[in-house]
Amino acid sequence: MIAITGAAGFIGWNLYLKLRDHHEVILVDFPEKFEKEFTPDCMVVDPFAFVEKLKSPLFASKFTTIYHQGACSDTMNYNVKYMMRHNFDYSHDLLHRCMENSINLIYASSAAIYGIGRTTPLYEDMQCFPRNIYAKSKKIFDDYALTFIDKSESQIVGLRYFNVYGPWEHRKNKMSSVVNQFKKQIDSDKKIKIFEKSNKYFRDFVYVDDVISVNTHFGENEKISGIFNCGSGEAKPFSEIPKHLAKHYNFEIEEIKMPKKLEDKYQKYTQANLNRLTHVGRYRAPMLSLEEGIQRYVEFWEK
Repeated sequence: MIAITGAAGFIGWNLYLKLRDHHEVILVDFPEKFEKEFTPDCMVVDPFAFVEKLKSPLFASKFTTIYHQGACSDTMNYNVKYMMRHNFDYSHDLLHRCMENSINLIYASSAAIYGIGRTTPLYEDMQCFPRNIYAKSKKIFDDYALTFIDKSESQIVGLRYFNVYGPWEHRKNKMSSVVNQFKKQIDSDKKIKIFEKSNKYFRDFVYVDDVISVNTHFGENEKISGIFNCGSGEAKPFSEIPKHLAKHYNFEIEEIKMPKKLEDKYQKYTQANLNRLTHVGRYRAPMLSLEEGIQRYVEFWEK
């Protein structure tokens, strides 16, 4: 049996859709999150009740792998106590329950930990300068998990997600990708508002199908542990997204000034170095290009 935390969220739900036909699954999330849109056909357990239940060896013995996707992902949340409780304390407890009961743990980290001011591909061993509480909470847990990776008999894998986009991300609301934000603008106003000089701001956009594929790869290769980048390996400017959307929709483009509060916090460049994922993680499937990912996303939207 496997468990997915954050199961009602963007990546958690996509994982469930991928794994449900081949595994017995327990979904770990707050039950009310499933009421409006999702109708799971398996057990749903409250996150804090779940980690408490794992204290029972009998309950814990049912699980082989936990995909830990649950977290507070709001980068604008400045409540340190709240962020640490959800992103470190919970992960800390879950990690120890897994190690105590020989359960493999594959958890979501974030490329946000690298910070701003980078102009080269980002690799796992480089010095990090996280700029907000969310990024710091992720970095602290990565550092903590690293102290156990070489000692643990259980698999421990941390995946540093870059700019993930794709089906069901609208559940992230304001934290969803710019691809989803642009589609919402097209639907409401037939217009995309994009920051000036967006051709000079680059991101590693990775389609959610690839993220799910990386997760399940490690789920199937339990002898591999470590922290790995999870991106497309390509850096593309924001201005390229409207070009691909224009192949499918009619809209105008309006350039707007970047708010001053974002100017010093806005990353100019992110790109995942995938060497470690390829050679140590042994993940060698090709990643979708931005154009291919948007094409798949459009097919989802049009269903």
